[in-house]
Amino acid sequence: MIASTALVLLWTHSLGIPSLSPLPHVTRVDGAPSELSLRADRLGLDRPRAGWRPLVAQTQAPADAASVAPSSDTPSPATTCDLDCETAQEDARLARYVMRRRARLLSAHRAFAIAAWSTMLVTEVLGTIQAVNQPTWFGDGACSHAPEAFGCHQASLITGLHETFAFTTTALYTTAGVLAIAAPDPDGAAEGDGQAQRTLRLHKTLAWVHGAGMILLPILGVITAHPQIVGVSPAAQADFGRAMRTVHAALGYTTFAALSFSAYLELF
Repeated sequence: MIASTALVLLWTHSLGIPSLSPLPHVTRVDGAPSELSLRADRLGLDRPRAGWRPLVAQTQAPADAASVAPSSDTPSPATTCDLDCETAQEDARLARYVMRRRARLLSAHRAFAIAAWSTMLVTEVLGTIQAVNQPTWFGDGACSHAPEAFGCHQASLITGLHETFAFTTTALYTTAGVLAIAAPDPDGAAEGDGQAQRTLRLHKTLAWVHGAGMILLPILGVITAHPQIVGVSPAAQADFGRAMRTVHAALGYTTFAALSFSAYLELF
């Protein structure tokens, strides 16, 4: 009987069937352990198998993980960028584009403005030679009493160069002005009480001064050279030419001074 019971226990152990509880120590009447208890102790059948614990843990892990894992209805940090976030990113890209466009346009404006200032300097030099040699409100001109004075024999050449540089200056200045107007200003660069804001406001104020001068100078120059286009009679053309030449020269100096100071504020 004892042998058959031991064989059953060995067969159960080999199949991996765990004991629900440790085997009791069966003792004889005299208090000594029985042969069945000794064999169970030696074979380890009275203790639950440790190999079942990992298996139970593995079978319970998915249920535990499912209870801990976030629900599919709860958005993860990677998916929390909703419409507001996308709008903010789009606004940032648009702001960078606008500022890059402003920088490019202002760089081109600065280049054309410097070119316009350079050609206007040559125009002013040639205009000064004409004002000194020809009649103005300040005198009859150097050529009237000194025909050998500088520029008297080259009057037609100086006049032609003066007109060429004047129209070139007008074209360059107009291009620079269009670029300045086209440059976006989303932040209001001239608004505020800082030094940079005050300088920019002064720069824009001077733009009105030399802008008006650049509009009037070509008109006055053409009228001075050809007074008949405004209906001036031949008898009055000498006095008219004297007056217009004086006004044209004074306006040219004023415009050039305003443009030079505006360029100084921009560059320095």
